[in-house]
Amino acid sequence: MSRLSAVKPAYWIAGVLLAATVIAPLIVSTYAKAEPRLWGFPFFYWYQLLWVVLSVFTVGIAYKLVMGEERKRRAAQGLGDPDKPAKGAEG
Repeated sequence: MSRLSAVKPAYWIAGVLLAATVIAPLIVSTYAKAEPRLWGFPFFYWYQLLWVVLSVFTVGIAYKLVMGEERKRRAAQGLGDPDKPAKGAEG
């Protein structure tokens, strides 16, 4: 079994979501125009701001996917919940 096949689908999905939010705004030819306008703003501006909002959602989804896999992994190894402090670690 290769190391690549051992990667869980949640990690692949999270990676694709994060890559899309980085790569799509870098393709300038898709938005280097003034029309259509939205509330008087040229396409260039509102397209970029749309990607800011979309990035918030995709990062949130990626975080939930990765943390869900991390919880499953830790539970399978008997390490406990990563969000709860270890016993005796409270200050």
